[in-house]
Amino acid sequence: MTFKKICKIIAIIAAICALAAAAYYAVKKLTDKDEPEYFDDNDFFECNNDLEIVEVKDEPEEEPKEEKKAKKANKKAE
Repeated sequence: MTFKKICKIIAIIAAICALAAAAYYAVKKLTDKDEPEYFDDNDFFECNNDLEIVEVKDEPEEEPKEEKKAKKANKKAE
């Protein structure tokens, strides 16, 4: 056997192995179940679980009608 013939045989075997690996990877990728990946929040940042909940009112409180009338009367008097 010559050196060229040995190289061709090795190249053919390598090509067959590559095709088998590609087919295995494709089948594995297509038939694999998608499992959710869960992360622990403490892995990303320090977490203090003693949080204080503060409610904020977006709307300003309305003044009673009597006070509005008194302010209008004071403005007219001035």
